[in-house]
Amino acid sequence: MQIFADFCHQSKVFLRWGDGKTMDNVDRVEISLPVKKEYARLLRLAVAGIASRMNFDYDSLEDLKIGIEEAYLIALENAKQEKFNLIFEIYPSRLEILIEGLEAAESFEEEQSKKFGFSILDSVMDEVKWTDIGGVRNLRMAKNIR
Repeated sequence: MQIFADFCHQSKVFLRWGDGKTMDNVDRVEISLPVKKEYARLLRLAVAGIASRMNFDYDSLEDLKIGIEEAYLIALENAKQEKFNLIFEIYPSRLEILIEGLEAAESFEEEQSKKFGFSILDSVMDEVKWTDIGGVRNLRMAKNIR
Protein backbone atom coordinates (compact mmCIF):
# COMPACT_ATOMS: atom_id res chain seq x y z
CA MET A 1 0.00 0.00 0.00
CA GLN A 2 2.86 2.38 0.75
CA ILE A 3 4.29 1.86 -2.74
CA PHE A 4 0.94 2.90 -4.26
CA ALA A 5 0.77 5.94 -1.97
CA ASP A 6 4.33 6.95 -2.94
CA PHE A 7 3.49 6.51 -6.64
CA CYS A 8 0.41 8.70 -6.29
CA HIS A 9 2.33 11.38 -4.40
CA GLN A 10 5.24 11.46 -6.87
CA SER A 11 2.93 11.38 -9.89
CA LYS A 12 0.62 14.10 -8.59
CA VAL A 13 -2.34 11.69 -8.53
CA PHE A 14 -4.90 12.45 -5.86
CA LEU A 15 -7.46 9.95 -4.62
CA ARG A 16 -10.03 10.39 -1.89
CA TRP A 17 -12.09 7.38 -0.92
CA GLY A 18 -15.29 7.57 1.02
CA ASP A 19 -14.42 10.55 3.20
CA GLY A 20 -16.94 12.70 1.37
CA LYS A 21 -20.58 11.78 1.66
CA THR A 22 -23.37 13.20 -0.43
CA MET A 23 -26.64 14.33 1.12
CA ASP A 24 -28.07 10.85 0.51
CA ASN A 25 -25.22 9.25 2.44
CA VAL A 26 -23.77 7.83 -0.78
CA ASP A 27 -20.07 6.96 -0.97
CA ARG A 28 -18.10 9.43 -3.02
CA VAL A 29 -14.64 8.81 -4.52
CA GLU A 30 -12.67 11.67 -6.06
CA ILE A 31 -9.68 11.25 -8.36
CA SER A 32 -7.52 13.92 -9.95
CA LEU A 33 -5.00 12.87 -12.59
CA PRO A 34 -2.61 14.71 -14.90
CA VAL A 35 -3.81 14.41 -18.50
CA LYS A 36 -1.06 12.13 -19.78
CA LYS A 37 -1.54 8.84 -21.58
CA GLU A 38 0.50 6.99 -18.92
CA TYR A 39 -2.36 7.40 -16.44
CA ALA A 40 -5.09 5.74 -18.53
CA ARG A 41 -4.25 2.35 -17.03
CA LEU A 42 -4.50 3.69 -13.47
CA LEU A 43 -7.89 5.16 -14.28
CA ARG A 44 -9.14 1.85 -15.68
CA LEU A 45 -7.91 0.05 -12.55
CA ALA A 46 -9.70 2.53 -10.30
CA VAL A 47 -13.04 2.19 -12.08
CA ALA A 48 -12.65 -1.61 -12.19
CA GLY A 49 -12.02 -1.70 -8.44
CA ILE A 50 -15.06 0.42 -7.68
CA ALA A 51 -17.31 -1.49 -10.08
CA SER A 52 -16.26 -4.93 -8.84
CA ARG A 53 -16.89 -3.79 -5.25
CA MET A 54 -20.41 -2.87 -6.36
CA ASN A 55 -20.98 -6.32 -7.94
CA PHE A 56 -21.28 -5.20 -11.55
CA ASP A 57 -21.23 -8.15 -13.94
CA TYR A 58 -18.26 -8.67 -16.25
CA ASP A 59 -19.83 -7.02 -19.31
CA SER A 60 -20.92 -3.93 -17.36
CA LEU A 61 -17.47 -3.67 -15.77
CA GLU A 62 -15.89 -3.71 -19.24
CA ASP A 63 -18.39 -1.08 -20.41
CA LEU A 64 -17.38 1.16 -17.51
CA LYS A 65 -13.69 0.78 -18.31
CA ILE A 66 -14.32 1.59 -21.97
CA GLY A 67 -16.48 4.59 -21.05
CA ILE A 68 -13.98 6.08 -18.63
CA GLU A 69 -11.13 5.59 -21.08
CA GLU A 70 -13.08 7.29 -23.88
CA ALA A 71 -13.74 10.29 -21.63
CA TYR A 72 -10.02 10.38 -20.81
CA LEU A 73 -9.18 10.28 -24.53
CA ILE A 74 -11.40 13.33 -25.07
CA ALA A 75 -9.29 15.14 -22.48
CA LEU A 76 -6.06 13.91 -24.12
CA GLU A 77 -7.15 15.32 -27.49
CA ASN A 78 -7.15 18.86 -26.10
CA ALA A 79 -3.70 20.30 -25.44
CA LYS A 80 -5.20 22.81 -22.96
CA GLN A 81 -6.47 20.10 -20.61
CA GLU A 82 -4.04 19.70 -17.68
CA LYS A 83 -6.11 17.86 -15.05
CA PHE A 84 -8.70 15.11 -15.26
CA ASN A 85 -10.99 15.41 -12.24
CA LEU A 86 -13.50 12.65 -11.54
CA ILE A 87 -16.10 12.07 -8.90
CA PHE A 88 -17.59 8.59 -8.51
CA GLU A 89 -20.90 8.52 -6.64
CA ILE A 90 -21.68 5.00 -5.48
CA TYR A 91 -25.38 4.23 -5.07
CA PRO A 92 -26.79 0.81 -4.14
CA SER A 93 -27.79 0.00 -7.73
CA ARG A 94 -25.96 2.60 -9.81
CA LEU A 95 -22.56 4.20 -10.36
CA GLU A 96 -22.49 7.84 -11.43
CA ILE A 97 -19.29 9.40 -12.75
CA LEU A 98 -18.85 13.15 -12.99
CA ILE A 99 -15.89 14.50 -14.91
CA GLU A 100 -15.40 18.12 -13.96
CA GLY A 101 -13.94 20.84 -16.13
CA LEU A 102 -13.55 18.76 -19.26
CA GLU A 103 -12.12 21.08 -21.89
CA ALA A 104 -13.50 20.91 -25.40
CA ALA A 105 -11.69 22.44 -28.35
CA GLU A 106 -14.85 22.93 -30.43
CA SER A 107 -18.41 24.03 -29.80
CA PHE A 108 -19.05 21.56 -27.08
CA GLU A 109 -21.93 19.08 -27.22
CA GLU A 110 -22.61 19.50 -30.93
CA GLU A 111 -18.99 18.82 -31.85
CA GLN A 112 -18.57 16.07 -29.25
CA SER A 113 -21.65 14.25 -30.55
CA LYS A 114 -20.02 14.02 -33.99
CA LYS A 115 -16.95 12.28 -32.63
CA PHE A 116 -16.64 8.54 -32.58
CA GLY A 117 -15.71 8.62 -28.88
CA PHE A 118 -19.07 10.15 -27.99
CA SER A 119 -20.83 7.35 -29.85
CA ILE A 120 -18.87 4.84 -27.81
CA LEU A 121 -19.77 6.61 -24.56
CA ASP A 122 -23.40 6.63 -25.53
CA SER A 123 -23.38 2.91 -26.32
CA VAL A 124 -21.56 1.62 -23.21
CA MET A 125 -23.13 3.86 -20.55
CA ASP A 126 -26.79 3.97 -19.50
CA GLU A 127 -26.76 7.77 -19.34
CA VAL A 128 -24.42 10.39 -20.77
CA LYS A 129 -25.03 14.08 -20.21
CA TRP A 130 -22.87 17.09 -21.02
CA THR A 131 -23.37 20.31 -19.08
CA ASP A 132 -21.90 23.77 -19.43
CA ILE A 133 -22.32 25.73 -16.20
CA GLY A 134 -20.69 29.13 -16.05
CA GLY A 135 -18.19 28.20 -18.77
CA VAL A 136 -17.15 24.98 -16.97
CA ARG A 137 -17.92 21.88 -18.99
CA ASN A 138 -18.77 18.67 -17.21
CA LEU A 139 -19.62 15.15 -18.30
CA ARG A 140 -21.91 13.00 -16.19
CA MET A 141 -22.17 9.30 -16.98
CA ALA A 142 -24.14 6.61 -15.21
CA LYS A 143 -24.24 2.82 -15.28
CA ASN A 144 -26.92 0.74 -13.55
CA ILE A 145 -26.27 -2.65 -11.97
CA ARG A 146 -28.20 -5.30 -13.87
